[in-house]
Amino acid sequence: MHLSKLIIIPLLALVGIVLLVCYVFGYPEYSYLLIPLIIAVAVVYVIHPEIDRWYLNRYPQKLPKGMVRFINDHMPLYACLSPEQRSAFDSRVSTYMKTANFMPQGFDKVPEDLKAVVAISAFMLTAFRTDWHSRFDDFQNIVIYRHPFPTPQFPNDLHTSELYVQDHVLIFSGDHFMKAFRYPQEYFNSAMYEWSKVVMLKDMPELKVEIDKLAEISGFKNEDVVEYIGLPESYINWDAVAITYFFIFPVRYKMYSSTSYDAMAEYFGIDPMTALSAADQQQSLEV
Repeated sequence: MHLSKLIIIPLLALVGIVLLVCYVFGYPEYSYLLIPLIIAVAVVYVIHPEIDRWYLNRYPQKLPKGMVRFINDHMPLYACLSPEQRSAFDSRVSTYMKTANFMPQGFDKVPEDLKAVVAISAFMLTAFRTDWHSRFDDFQNIVIYRHPFPTPQFPNDLHTSELYVQDHVLIFSGDHFMKAFRYPQEYFNSAMYEWSKVVMLKDMPELKVEIDKLAEISGFKNEDVVEYIGLPESYINWDAVAITYFFIFPVRYKMYSSTSYDAMAEYFGIDPMTALSAADQQQSLEV
């Protein structure tokens, strides 16, 4: 249970007791007690995300073993994290899943696996620079559809993802980013793409992206990526596309665009090819 609920439930119980005493047992002179109690309830209700986030950051929770296996199976760079980096990553993913405002559109509740993939896609980008995890603190509102959608910003375009910076909202088609997470060779990862744009809001790195090489790196034609996202090409952030490929296709990225690869490695604090090779060697020694 969240800390905010542990606080607000007793407050609501006290409100009920005061109402009972005042209006059932006939002691209205105690009604003044309702004012501070109702104010306290309102305050806790308004700031409950901050309360829960503070508590979970102070007392981080480990991810369930099943979740760790899920991440290991689909995000190889997880094995490259140091113990300190992994602890920070696990804590942030767990906290985000519990405190972010996930808003389902067209269904009743956002499943836990969708929440997990949204959080994993974000914090893997900052996993090797743990001080960067705070770049996502203001982006706690996640809208999830099951299919492409229009929005007020793009009313005539059915698209699969969108970052609306003004309201700190990310909007996704859940089916699309889940397919990409499970089958990265076949589908473009729209979740990591949108989070990449959030990472770059803090600075404007020179990543030396070669747009004409992106298709060779990923196997996806650039025009197919534009069609998959569903927005006009002028709105596509090719740096964010390239970052997505850097994390998902590092070997091919190094092969086809080594200069950009080196710039990415410096910016994100990780050389995926070297790290994955070291992790494989360590696993071989352990076997």
